[in-house]
Amino acid sequence: MNPVFVKQSHKIKVAKGSGSCYRTSMTKWVKTDELERVNTRNVLKAIELEKGLSRAQVARRLGLSRTTISTIVSKLISLGFVTEGQSKAKGRGRPGIHLSLTRERWHAIGAEFHSKKWVAVVTDLEGRILKILENPVRKEDVDSFLLGLNETIRKILKDLPGPMLPAIGVGAPGLVDCDNGVILRADDFGWRQVEVRKYLEEELRLKTFVLNRHRGGGLAEARFGVGRKVHNLVYIGIGTGISAALISDGILIHGANYSAGEIGHMIVEPGGDLCGCGKRGCLQALASGSALVRMAKEALQRGEASSLRESMEGEGGELSGEQICREAARGDSLSLQCVGQAAKYLGIAVANIINTFNPDMVIIGGPVGQTGDPLVHMIREEAMRWAMEHPFSATQIVRGVLGETAGALGAACLVLDRKLELVCAE
Repeated sequence: MNPVFVKQSHKIKVAKGSGSCYRTSMTKWVKTDELERVNTRNVLKAIELEKGLSRAQVARRLGLSRTTISTIVSKLISLGFVTEGQSKAKGRGRPGIHLSLTRERWHAIGAEFHSKKWVAVVTDLEGRILKILENPVRKEDVDSFLLGLNETIRKILKDLPGPMLPAIGVGAPGLVDCDNGVILRADDFGWRQVEVRKYLEEELRLKTFVLNRHRGGGLAEARFGVGRKVHNLVYIGIGTGISAALISDGILIHGANYSAGEIGHMIVEPGGDLCGCGKRGCLQALASGSALVRMAKEALQRGEASSLRESMEGEGGELSGEQICREAARGDSLSLQCVGQAAKYLGIAVANIINTFNPDMVIIGGPVGQTGDPLVHMIREEAMRWAMEHPFSATQIVRGVLGETAGALGAACLVLDRKLELVCAE
């Protein structure tokens, strides 16, 4: 039997900052089953974006018939995505019935490799975190990384608050091929070609989506954190490495081959320190958590006084970028010097980003970036020195608010965004 084709010309809702708008798609011929999938996704998105709509209101928003909307809504109710609420009477005629997401019917799991540990979360359909699990990773080699991920997901699967969407989202370090779930390279760890998706799918028999951990952090801050209702933002994640998420109207920009946002390899001091990528003067080599640790250890070896010595004793002799930022926030002179040196280079990078992308907001996050305000303040001061006045005047430079859960929550968003396909494929 030949497939049936119909003409498609309907309205699609697009999130735009604090409000929303509708745009009409180009008319084209599509298969009826494809049209049904598109319409179903658009109806679900409309109900997500604007709580309390009735069937008639959804029909008007999307330019579809009430019969079509009624059929789709019934399907979404049967799948457990949508629930009916109280009738809302306005004027004459039959009162409409509120439609909303069935928040806790389905759950999503996301995990991020965050500063020597895995952090995993379970969320409801609206992205609210219901459970958090932390699992330390003692070594920073590939085997420990993968085994820790497997162990973390197995632990969180044992005590779910309800049915889960059949997939896992993972935030991984380094340059990630999102299509294949492979870490192409993670220069801060010296890793190459780590097949995260293949490993986890073979171990758990669950579909797996992988993205860079800082891209995940940016996605979460844009949807649920300080970047909500912001049109154009750049999230800079600072940990053992440095990477950025470029987000425009809620859309994460990946680039031609998922390299968009690799600002850790922006040259900020030609001929400077050697980076793991083989180049000299990369931002990551001069301003990451690893760079902070190197600067602090060199100063301590010279005999400089610092509260970092006591901090290291409390951590079994270990020193991290997060510790240095915390001590800087407490006023430790050496820590402030190290943070100031890193902020000098980060400020140059932020100025370049502001001049190039003209964002509404730059969010500083990641394990190091989220620790205390001195770093963000210093970055802001340095960026103001180097950025053009006009674009800088339109940009807020702020610290992220989601803390250690940002990357895991962003990874869970990969699952939430595919909820319809995942459940319908079961």
